[in-house]
Amino acid sequence: MSSVLQTTGNDVYSSDLYDRGYGDSGLDFLNSSRNADNIITNPPFNSAEEFVFQAEKLARKKYAFLLRLAFLEGGNRQKRIFNIIPPSRVWVFSERITFYPRDAEIKGSGTTAYAWFVWDKSHTGHTELKWLPLGYKASSTKLSKRGDLLL
Repeated sequence: MSSVLQTTGNDVYSSDLYDRGYGDSGLDFLNSSRNADNIITNPPFNSAEEFVFQAEKLARKKYAFLLRLAFLEGGNRQKRIFNIIPPSRVWVFSERITFYPRDAEIKGSGTTAYAWFVWDKSHTGHTELKWLPLGYKASSTKLSKRGDLLL
């Protein structure tokens, strides 16, 4: 994601808890104090709630998470997140996507539905639910073969 954002002229800082060959490694987002205008990540699903609270503290403008669509489910999330800091927009992938490791053979179709959850601190009103257009998967696969985006 970072390299794609950089190609569009955005100033990007990248980090990860583990060394994945890109950005700074050994940095735990949940213990970070680094502020940014915008934060974009695909957090581990089992820590996604904590990532929301941390991003709410650290992002000055927006934060966006690539998560399973199932993140919308659950009474605990409704009480702790969606009733207090609901996302501004949820962009659902119209096609199932699959995450491949670098250099893996790309084949088949995903079995999990994903969406971008976007919190915009200037947004007022209800959460907007939208769908990414068909054909997005094909364009993402082309990027993944170049190593720019692993979808």
